Amino acid sequence: MRILITFTYGVSLEQWFTSGIIYRELELYKRLSQRNVNYSLLTYGDLKDLNYTPILGEIKVIPVKKYITSKISHFKFLKSLILPIRLKHLFSRIDIIKTNQMQGNLIVCIAKLLFRKKLIVRCGWEWLRTHISNYKIKENKNYIKYVLRYIWMYMIEFISYKLADGIILTNKRDIHFIIKTFRLENKKEKIKLFYNFINTDLFKNLGIAKKDKTVLFIGRLTEEKNLFNLIKAFRGLNNFSLDIIGKGPLENKLKNESKNLGVKVNFLGVYPNNKLPEIINQYQIYILPSYYEGNPKTLLEAMSCEVACIGTDVLGINNIIRHGINGFLCATNPESIKSAILEVYKDQELRDKISKNARKFILDNCSLDSITEKEFQFYKSVLGEK
Repeated sequence: MRILITFTYGVSLEQWFTSGIIYRELELYKRLSQRNVNYSLLTYGDLKDLNYTPILGEIKVIPVKKYITSKISHFKFLKSLILPIRLKHLFSRIDIIKTNQMQGNLIVCIAKLLFRKKLIVRCGWEWLRTHISNYKIKENKNYIKYVLRYIWMYMIEFISYKLADGIILTNKRDIHFIIKTFRLENKKEKIKLFYNFINTDLFKNLGIAKKDKTVLFIGRLTEEKNLFNLIKAFRGLNNFSLDIIGKGPLENKLKNESKNLGVKVNFLGVYPNNKLPEIINQYQIYILPSYYEGNPKTLLEAMSCEVACIGTDVLGINNIIRHGINGFLCATNPESIKSAILEVYKDQELRDKISKNARKFILDNCSLDSITEKEFQFYKSVLGEK
């Protein structure tokens, strides 16, 4: 079974390494490589991506940046569309093309039509639905730009979903969205719900001492994460502090906000994913205050470590957290976030209950072993094998 994984447009192995996610992202493919699945990774990096060959095992890497170099971004994109022809020897030898995200899918759609290969479209988060959600939370709305991008995204997704022999999404609401938006009722049996996988042998309760009155957030420092309201929630939370792991375009503004409000916020940068279990285990409470999510891996990882998790009652979180059962839900405003933190902190019985149930949820739905088996069986079904 030969499968080509196409990276999100513009993304390289080096970027995976720099952002600390390379080991996490490769785990599933390395597991499946042991079951005679031969993977190749089409990345948008340069020859530096070949430096990661030692950690890839049997997985091959094909960096394509040299084929699409241009000082003009639109020319880069246009040159990328002929990659299936330039890499004919690669596309003609594989059995399945699997996308990692929706961006860049025109390339795989062209390859699908040229070489008649099976196509699996995978979206960790639904691109068009995210675009709609992003527009709703923006302060300075540009309607014309929003509509033009909507049309572009709709076209790419329409073609991708219609051509797909299999579709993988990470939450039920995304599945409902694409069936309704793109009229995919006749493809329901080809659409699968796979939660993001968690290595439960790595992300587990390590039984180490917890920090007192310190709350953890992990994620990109972007608008949809609602971090300004999170920081405001710590006003008046005497002796509480917030630790933030991650990088992003809002970092400097968030630092200024915390300083102006007199809130103790520690910006800890980025850590490799395999170092996170030891860090997460140092906290009593993990919080994800987003305006919306897809299937947030950091929340799942914290739940797997049996840390009490607070999340906002929004798409992508409230389908994971059952309030008072395996986590705690709140609204997106500072007052509700503050109230949730205090309630969870003061009630140890509640923390113990939701943290243990969180671990059970991960074992039942997100373990690497179960997702590996589901993925393998899905490949076989797409190829028409039993």
